[in-house]
Amino acid sequence: MMHLQLRHELDLETYLEPSVIALSDGSVHAFNRAASQLLNPASSISSLLDMCSSGVETLQTYLLACSGSRQPLIQPVSFHGPDGTIDYRCFGNVLVPRRRSRPATLLLRLFPALDTRFSAAAERIRRLTAERQQRVAVQQFDELRSDRLRLVEQYCFVAEALRVVEARTHELQDEINHIRCDERERIARDLHDHAGQEMALVLAALQALQDGAKGPAKKRLEEIAEHIAGVGRKIHHAVVNGRPRIIEELGFERAIESMVASVATDGRLAFSFKKKGSGPAALPVDIENTLYRVAQEALTNVLKHAFGARKVDVILEFTDSLASLAIADDGIGLSGEAMHLKGSDAGIGLRGMRQRLADINGTLTIGPRLGKGTIVTATAPLASDLHGIVPS
Repeated sequence: MMHLQLRHELDLETYLEPSVIALSDGSVHAFNRAASQLLNPASSISSLLDMCSSGVETLQTYLLACSGSRQPLIQPVSFHGPDGTIDYRCFGNVLVPRRRSRPATLLLRLFPALDTRFSAAAERIRRLTAERQQRVAVQQFDELRSDRLRLVEQYCFVAEALRVVEARTHELQDEINHIRCDERERIARDLHDHAGQEMALVLAALQALQDGAKGPAKKRLEEIAEHIAGVGRKIHHAVVNGRPRIIEELGFERAIESMVASVATDGRLAFSFKKKGSGPAALPVDIENTLYRVAQEALTNVLKHAFGARKVDVILEFTDSLASLAIADDGIGLSGEAMHLKGSDAGIGLRGMRQRLADINGTLTIGPRLGKGTIVTATAPLASDLHGIVPS
């Protein structure tokens, strides 16, 4: 017979009563010494069903019931022995649960039904063992419950701390946004109140001079007045459009996407907007303003000069140190567009884009797109300590 180790490294000989390790189909794996003496199995007998003197079907049902029970089951059984048939009370436990291709392994302990002393001692041992196991189980349950309560307390503490930090972060972000808006509005008011008034006084003085002047002098004064009026309009434009309001309302990325979509509203152009990489939580205001204005000018140039364009692609990409915005069209290309970009307006637009990027130490590149069309790429450094750039 094969020798098996029981749970908790207890050997089958630990049990004083006759004990058998068998499968739920009745196949025997091992006997202890007491079982060998009482049952005296022949070498050719390898199944409990063959040693059973009566009630073979009952024994089969009992073995199957034991294989599916978590608690020990008790069943009267009778086995042949050297002294004849002996009645037992069989206590069955599962050692290894059944699997698809293998029946369960059982531990069967046999207590003579007529030996009251033996049965009582065995029952007392079983009861003490059950009580000890119950105490251990209760202790383990209490420890697990304490650990669970401690983990719940720690989780609640961390969750509350995160909630406070998140709330404070939102408050600080709101304060920063309000400070930015207030500062921009103050600068706009100063430009409007002071520079606007000074421009009005200068224009009034020029008008008085124009009334008394004649000939070339009057014409020159009219030119100067027109120039000053143009400067005033530019200051007004800077006051009104110094910070695109859509960025405040939607955020930088959605503002760019919205602008691209608005350019294609008439159906002449298809568009796509993609973002690559993960940018900082909040870009410096000067970078947001610059990239937004460059995108605005580049998309205007697409509408004006990219003849034959059917689609415009905008890609906003972030790396650890750079933010870049690429505007690509599928028009006739750089050489064809260059012929239509010789006017003063186009030159001012390109110079304006380059100047805006130069102010934040960025770069502007314009070149042919792979395949067909033109691509404009604006790149700005994200590091706040490069060349004295200080984020707002």
